[in-house]
Amino acid sequence: METRKILIANSKTQKRYEIMSDATTLGELQDQMTAQGIDFTGMDFTEGISKTHLLGRDSALPTNVMFKGQPTNDLVMLLTNTTKQISSGALSERQVAYQKIKHYGLQEVVKESYGKNYTVVPTDTLLTIISNYENARTEDNNEVPETLEETPQKPEFKLPDVKTAPHPEAVEWYYMGIKAMLKSGLLYIDDVAVIADLSTELYKRLKEEQPKISNEDIDAMLASI
Repeated sequence: METRKILIANSKTQKRYEIMSDATTLGELQDQMTAQGIDFTGMDFTEGISKTHLLGRDSALPTNVMFKGQPTNDLVMLLTNTTKQISSGALSERQVAYQKIKHYGLQEVVKESYGKNYTVVPTDTLLTIISNYENARTEDNNEVPETLEETPQKPEFKLPDVKTAPHPEAVEWYYMGIKAMLKSGLLYIDDVAVIADLSTELYKRLKEEQPKISNEDIDAMLASI
């Protein structure tokens, strides 16, 4: 995933942050937030532009969301308190617990531990089970691998995944067309370099012309959830 701007608004502390991130999942983003000292303890995550509620660390961060008629990979992460949302008709703490239990597949874990279905287990108990599971996953992901003798390797050049483009078929057609013209002699390597520079310049100009997410936009997003 290319590096993109993620704006973060904490409704409890009223603090706002801006980070550049290549995270593709909520867990990866949370790890980056922790490294930068951004606290999210007890907070729910909602992507404000797409209104996507992210339930667990495995949740994929949205891509190519529409903002004011333009696609963007920049995101607005709204951190809200679950219990505060109950009065506004949003998901209650227990509803979120149900969703996370099902998302992580912990139904049988609850049943084996307490001898009954998760729907009759107290909310605090469910939240403890979820928290223990998420902490265990974090510890597993942070395990230090065995030290191996390093051998010099040739740097690997990885092509971007065409599927990440909003129009992958058109992008692949364009790319294959350039390769075909190179093969037939209609283009030379230096031509491709100029095309790349022109494409980069066009991308930067279009990026600058994209609508900017303002504090007023974030305020409206918070008010809508």
